[in-house]
Amino acid sequence: MQAAALPDDSILHTLTSAERPLPSPSVVALELMRALDRRDLGMRDIANIARKDPALVARMIQLANSAIFAGMRPAVAIEEAVLRIGTGGLARLAIAMSLMQASRASSVEGFDLRRFWMTSIQRGLVFQYLSQRVGKMPSAEAFSLGLLSDVGLLAMAVSLGAEAVAPAETVDAQALRDWQRERNGFNQDDASAVLLHHWGFPLVLAQAARARPAHEPQQQGREARLAECVALSRALELRTEDAASDIPAMRRLAEHLELGEDDLQSMLASAAQDMASMASVFDMTLDAKEIDAEFDRLRRALSSPPLQIDTLAEQLLIVSPDAELRGSVRRVLEAEGHGVMECEDAEAAQAILQVEGPRVIVLDWADAEGVAALCRRLRREKGPRVYVLALSRETEQKGVLSALDAGANDVLFAPVSSQLLAAKVQTGARATRVLAAAEAERMHSLRTQRSLEQRNAELMQAAGTDELTGLGNRRALDAFLPTAFAQAVSDRLSLACLMFDLDDFKIINDRFGHDVGDQALRAVGRVLRQQSRGMDFVARVGGEEFVMFCPQTEQAAAVSVAERIRTAIAAPQDDLPPMSVSVGVAVGVAGYVNAAELVRAADQALLQAKRQGRNRVCVAPAKMPQ
Repeated sequence: MQAAALPDDSILHTLTSAERPLPSPSVVALELMRALDRRDLGMRDIANIARKDPALVARMIQLANSAIFAGMRPAVAIEEAVLRIGTGGLARLAIAMSLMQASRASSVEGFDLRRFWMTSIQRGLVFQYLSQRVGKMPSAEAFSLGLLSDVGLLAMAVSLGAEAVAPAETVDAQALRDWQRERNGFNQDDASAVLLHHWGFPLVLAQAARARPAHEPQQQGREARLAECVALSRALELRTEDAASDIPAMRRLAEHLELGEDDLQSMLASAAQDMASMASVFDMTLDAKEIDAEFDRLRRALSSPPLQIDTLAEQLLIVSPDAELRGSVRRVLEAEGHGVMECEDAEAAQAILQVEGPRVIVLDWADAEGVAALCRRLRREKGPRVYVLALSRETEQKGVLSALDAGANDVLFAPVSSQLLAAKVQTGARATRVLAAAEAERMHSLRTQRSLEQRNAELMQAAGTDELTGLGNRRALDAFLPTAFAQAVSDRLSLACLMFDLDDFKIINDRFGHDVGDQALRAVGRVLRQQSRGMDFVARVGGEEFVMFCPQTEQAAAVSVAERIRTAIAAPQDDLPPMSVSVGVAVGVAGYVNAAELVRAADQALLQAKRQGRNRVCVAPAKMPQ
């Protein structure tokens, strides 16, 4: 039975009162966390707090320009970063960033600090993608929880020494946590939960880091689902060569969260894609070869077929009209641990084989004609998947050859040596198990390949979707635009670019709160979706920035669409403050060198609309073909 953990205040006291100082978040990061509880503070106030730490501001702007949060224009100010990342995500990521910087001053013999943070970043990415599928948690907040869900391991290593976090011998994840509790009074999950709550994380998020023992019944509700997501992201984390992944536990968690192996492989693929860029935000350098090697090891472990106990190969069938012979063979084989069925003739054997399906069959060759027909039928239908041992009373070559010609694997002469019979059957059973396992692995690989192909297509769609509005995101735009522009050039058709910016969005956020701000963005997304055609492409590409591309659309039609959208957004909407958008329009491809130039023209027209008073449509000057 697992030992109970110390009370939370005792755990915190143990960690913070040790001789070696515990790495702690910066003062600014903790102030940002406290600011989340104040309703009177807006986005500008959050930005001003962040400015107290210039290094943090630089990291947050870099994060806002990463693949996950990038907009049409680079973020250059902390306000833009707050808008894209969100106040909650920014504050919690500030905890992680400052903690990583502080930990670099700590040197713990026997503890690989670089690997700890590399694994933490990968776990954060996996948890982020996982939460999008089952938890609907904002990206930045999900990433921060996954990133810090094992911070207790770091705290224990620094405060108590590497000898306090792992025994000398390698053990599995649950045994490790049991050992930690026995030795220290708490384990790394307990420490993680205590520290996260101490630093200002909501209790429900902090407790998600405290894993439940595997024998506890699965609970329902958001708290249990969060805890299972944390547990699954831990099971999917990168491991060293000598650390085995708990694949069965991983599959059980995934099944309860209604995720298949292809979903897990897709999340790993997404994490691998974003690993290097996210690591650079945390001032860590990872090269492509290192990332590929780490993820390939985990993918291979996950792709291995589930280990199943094959009972069919241990079930045997004896076919003989001689009851005494059947009895003697049964006693020998049952003594070896085999399950034995028996019948008198080939007809009865066929009925048993259709229902039970044993793969090791002992045939009395006394009725040579009947059992030979049965043996041939087995070979036609089962091929090498069954092992047939013939028992012959004839020592002449003719009898042996007839059995082998009918398809028997081997022949023994009656009376049978007990040791030889047991050895032959054991060899046959082993051969059928190996063949069955190879076929199962091949079928598993084929299913996995087909599933991955399907899920990769779904992943590409999911990775290109803005989770707040359901529109495309910057990643989807980067995939769409080069092809669309090239097609327009090839067909000599117009391509219209419409850029939208929600006016005074920062004021909406500050005055009414981020929940209302999110509702406003969703409302804009709905209007854009309603006003677009099937061939049009619509995306949210920044905090309050949207873009629409309309193939085969001339300037007059593009301006008409822009005005229609502007009017619809400006119309009063229930439960939302007054809103308006500024719109920039650029049309044509012949006069533009590339797609980026077309986008810049629309962006300049948008800035002109802002300068002229907002809530209007401005059109970029037409460019003559070059």
